Amino acid sequence: MATFMEKDVLIECISTALGLTAYNNNLDHPARIELLELRNKLYGMDPEEIDYKAELSFIKEKKGILEGL
Repeated sequence: MATFMEKDVLIECISTALGLTAYNNNLDHPARIELLELRNKLYGMDPEEIDYKAELSFIKEKKGILEGL
């Protein structure tokens, strides 16, 4: 369960990860696509449906993958 602010933080983290890695990565990389899909999913969810810690870990994992390319 997340708050509205935590939901916003997750969406912002995704945007930051995508923005910081877009200049040097394949735009069709699976990690980018997964982050884009998660962002779209989060926009449509109620905060109460979101597992904040799990989603944040997922975002950090994908960001690490993209930064390592």
